[in-house]
Amino acid sequence: MTMELRQPAVDSKNYVWVIVELRGAAENFLGLEDAQGQTFVPVTVDKDSALMLLGKLPLASDGAQRQVEAIHRQRLGVIAAEQGFAVDLVDAQGRVLERLAPA
Repeated sequence: MTMELRQPAVDSKNYVWVIVELRGAAENFLGLEDAQGQTFVPVTVDKDSALMLLGKLPLASDGAQRQVEAIHRQRLGVIAAEQGFAVDLVDAQGRVLERLAPA
């Protein structure tokens, strides 16, 4: 008998996938800057898109490790706004599809 481990499904209406940078015990959301100088946190609707986007990014200059995590949309919006970041829904190529939360 084989046991199959399945990750619980993430409700895409309430959750998004974000890239997190790990520096020691500290975790920070990956923040980027658009052509107009606006800082934003890129998020995707599914884990696969986030992983593909992660693979397209240059390595962190300070050697930080990066991973993808699911987070509640509303919680991320609050955290990002407190730090002056917008939240943009992007595709696996990094193209902005929609602004989810203004800075």
